[in-house]
Amino acid sequence: MTSTRKVFLTGAASGVAAISSASLWSDIAFAADTPGSLGAKTTSGMMDPKELQDAVDAARSKHNVPGVSAAFYADGQIVLASSGITNVSTGIAATQDTLMHIGSITKLFTTTLVMQLVDDGKVALDRPVVEFMPEFHVGDSEATRTITVGELLNHTSGIDANLLPDIGHDKETIENTVARMRSAPQLHAPERARSYCNAGMVIAGYLCQQLRGKSWYDLIKERIFAPLAMQQAVVLPEDAVLYRLSVGHFLNPATKAPVRTPLAYLPIGYAPAGSTAMMTASDLMTFGRMHMAKGVGPNGTRIFSEANALRMREPFGHVMGPQAFDCTIGWQRSPGGLLHHSGGGPGIVSMLVTHPASQTAIVVLTNADYGVSVLADLVKPFLKTRLGLDTFAPAPKALANQTIDPAPYVGIYENSSVVHEIAAKDGRLTWTAYGRASYDRGVRTERLPTKELAAAGDGRFLTSDTTFIKFVDPDSSGKSRYLQQDVWLYRRT
Repeated sequence: MTSTRKVFLTGAASGVAAISSASLWSDIAFAADTPGSLGAKTTSGMMDPKELQDAVDAARSKHNVPGVSAAFYADGQIVLASSGITNVSTGIAATQDTLMHIGSITKLFTTTLVMQLVDDGKVALDRPVVEFMPEFHVGDSEATRTITVGELLNHTSGIDANLLPDIGHDKETIENTVARMRSAPQLHAPERARSYCNAGMVIAGYLCQQLRGKSWYDLIKERIFAPLAMQQAVVLPEDAVLYRLSVGHFLNPATKAPVRTPLAYLPIGYAPAGSTAMMTASDLMTFGRMHMAKGVGPNGTRIFSEANALRMREPFGHVMGPQAFDCTIGWQRSPGGLLHHSGGGPGIVSMLVTHPASQTAIVVLTNADYGVSVLADLVKPFLKTRLGLDTFAPAPKALANQTIDPAPYVGIYENSSVVHEIAAKDGRLTWTAYGRASYDRGVRTERLPTKELAAAGDGRFLTSDTTFIKFVDPDSSGKSRYLQQDVWLYRRT
């Protein structure tokens, strides 16, 4: 298992990247393969519930994760399993009725709200946001004028406000968060590159508020939860306490025991990007099935048009430069027809994977920031058994010949959340980094220990613990304009 999950700037539930958890897919890719045939059909042709339960129990125990909830869907059948406890401080059992954080998977809900606006003719993806929301403003006047609605949803807007520091419960609202982005700089010009962007989704959620005349929270409840009969799903923290709840955990490095997070939610003004939503694995599966059924829920209710459900599966726009990951409108995309999204938060990781062509889907929710190993143990063998898919790229390996010219790489690379420093020492590159703000136990603003980088080819480098970075988009002199780590780009300054 790669240790990138343990570094504050890369892990989906670690540090400033906590709400930006697309990196989980690469973390799963680099995890060791788990043998087995999870998802194999029984003599009746259906999935075996006991096999899933045994697999969930084994993965949770193996990786010392407090609690796991999972839902698997294939052949028109849903199978559920849960294991462990909700909170090491209380010892309450995690059940199929337990609400768990979904983190950035929330972005799919926000995107669905926007596509409902498209259905109603209230917005157009290829038109500037300012046409529909005149008060929209970011720090760059040209970006303000040109950023389109679609660019908010496909991570190409370039708005550099990944996660702003919490300003206190009374002021931490969606509206105030968007107002704070009025001075946000650009990481890149719109459509110049693709880097995971929480800011775009927050603005998209606010756009829905403005055009519908209701809060994003009410819109999610009234236009998605209620019509889909998602009765154990919430987006408001005060609603969550009405149910059996799970909380996040970190691993104590000294005792190797899970410790409850001291922070239940990231800044709630980022709710449309994923800071507050909680639900059962079953309810999240209901949402995933609706998307696979081209906008129609399992109960027969249409949530949005077939045309726009299909449109969400396709790329939007044209990216002129580096792309840190592959995505459509809302979904992340992988070979084999997989559409997926992962989530993180204070001490949690989660994942939703769909395969519309075969009507197969997976939901795995965990209450540990190191739960990615559980995701790998459940997701990889299921995809291989059910779909014959083994689409995960192998981890990069250091080259035998380490002679490189450090000049194209040395420098400082940063975004609103993290600063990377690349230096040269004895003909080798060194790397260190630090975060700009502290949010939870997994966030560190102090400088990380300096490590040597080993070349892995094509601008890729590794540390001794397999932290993986890449230098991209060289200028006319050959110097890299950006450092890429997982789904984020960091601009040379």
